[in-house]
Amino acid sequence: MGYSEGAHHAPADTKDRLVRVGSKYQATPPSVADGDNAYLLLDAAGRALISGAAAHDAAALGNPLRIGGVYRTTIPAVAAGDIADLLVDAAGRLKLSFTPDTFKMIDAVAITAGSPATVWTPGSGKKVRLLGWVLSTSAGAALEFQDSGAAGTVIAQTPLLAAAGTHNAPALGEGLLLATADNTLDLDVTSNATVSGMVFGVEE
Repeated sequence: MGYSEGAHHAPADTKDRLVRVGSKYQATPPSVADGDNAYLLLDAAGRALISGAAAHDAAALGNPLRIGGVYRTTIPAVAAGDIADLLVDAAGRLKLSFTPDTFKMIDAVAITAGSPATVWTPGSGKKVRLLGWVLSTSAGAALEFQDSGAAGTVIAQTPLLAAAGTHNAPALGEGLLLATADNTLDLDVTSNATVSGMVFGVEE
């Protein structure tokens, strides 16, 4: 079994070499009972299925390889070709996507158009990943999110809101990651307004 070189964030001793794992595609998932061994499923293109119907074949499996993950309070950076750990959250659940764990309240902050207010200052050495917001404005205005490292550059914007209008963020996928560690997330308006609500995401 081969081992590929690259960034590896587990201990460096030989027992932590990575194992390549294959699985099984089944067009019709068989039923599974409590305690059965089960395949990790693939779709018809060979991609791992992480939700939906699960194909299991308890009789053919024998003793399956158990796969664990690593809990990290800081997500390590990886580049193309690097080897990386599967990550779990503090409860040991596999992290399948970015889950907000930081919520920044914006409590009636008066913002002058063209003079953005800082709404999220990350911990030292960390980056903000904006995953969403729930915001309202006292006056008719659009809300503009900016990365302090690129002052004046809008990285996300709401539609033009009516006075007392509320906007919930659309689906942002993996969110919006600020360019550099320690950059703040700033909020500007297209017309002077008082903004209330919250923004949320993760620091990494």
